[in-house]
Amino acid sequence: MQKEFLLKSFEDLLKAKRLLEFSVKGYVPYDPNKSYEPEELESYDAMSFRFEKFVETALSFFVSLELYLYGEKSATLRDRLLKLQRAGYLQDVELWISARLLRNKIAHAYIPEELAEIFENVVNFSKRLFIEVETLEVKLKAIG
Repeated sequence: MQKEFLLKSFEDLLKAKRLLEFSVKGYVPYDPNKSYEPEELESYDAMSFRFEKFVETALSFFVSLELYLYGEKSATLRDRLLKLQRAGYLQDVELWISARLLRNKIAHAYIPEELAEIFENVVNFSKRLFIEVETLEVKLKAIG
């Protein structure tokens, strides 16, 4: 039962990854000097939402993975990520922490210059996070 839930949770993460990959692939750099119409902002909004969803889905999966492996939940995100890194499921703890901070920053950014930087960071972080998830997928094949 736990294993099935874990694998279903990972499937959800892969779905979130596929959606974000689509947005990242179609990304056109945001111009802070341009006045965008609402429909022109939709692709940026979609990418931002998909990044937030991807990060939250990953962090939720890490809770499930930790419970499956150890039967307990760490007190902090950093402790959880470090534990999973030691077990070989993650490579870059700081990347995941930074992704979470970026995810939190997205919700509060409205200044065009900030948005341009955030969108660039979303694209760059996403590419690195995709590699982390691909590595994780290989490791999970041993579970089931």
